[in-house]
Amino acid sequence: REPRTLKPTKSPLCLPLSISFPFPLLVWVCPSRFPHLHPQISKARSPRDPPAPAAMSTSSTPVDASGEPIPTSSVLMAASKHIAVRCRPENVAFLNCKKKDPNPDKCLEKGRQVTRCVLSLLKELHQKCPKEMDAYAGCMYYYTNEFDFCRKEQQAFEEACPISE
Repeated sequence: REPRTLKPTKSPLCLPLSISFPFPLLVWVCPSRFPHLHPQISKARSPRDPPAPAAMSTSSTPVDASGEPIPTSSVLMAASKHIAVRCRPENVAFLNCKKKDPNPDKCLEKGRQVTRCVLSLLKELHQKCPKEMDAYAGCMYYYTNEFDFCRKEQQAFEEACPISE
């Protein structure tokens, strides 16, 4: 049975992608049309393909106007082990507060303490080892927060910024 085909746009950057579930389908992937979704993807690739060197070198931890890292999901996932160790008391206090009283207003200050702890930790990590943090967060972004694909970057990050209390 011949796969259904969706016509590509006039962009030369569109590539065919064959999908076989639940029926054969050929779609045209045009990363250039959706740069906000996949800014580093320049061609269709399998998740197991190694990242393109240009894609990984241009990715960096997003920072705000004051130079502090913006806590995107990839940045938070990359720093998750550090957060678990360094912000444990704040997180435990917040969870205990939520357990005692389900009223959200009662635990706002505890939540602010958790947020302050995480933001100060991210700022510290970004100042101490920006290159390794950028590489690890960029890899996590590229592979949609899959740790298994970023073990090399994780090891470099944890060597440059060891996990400590």
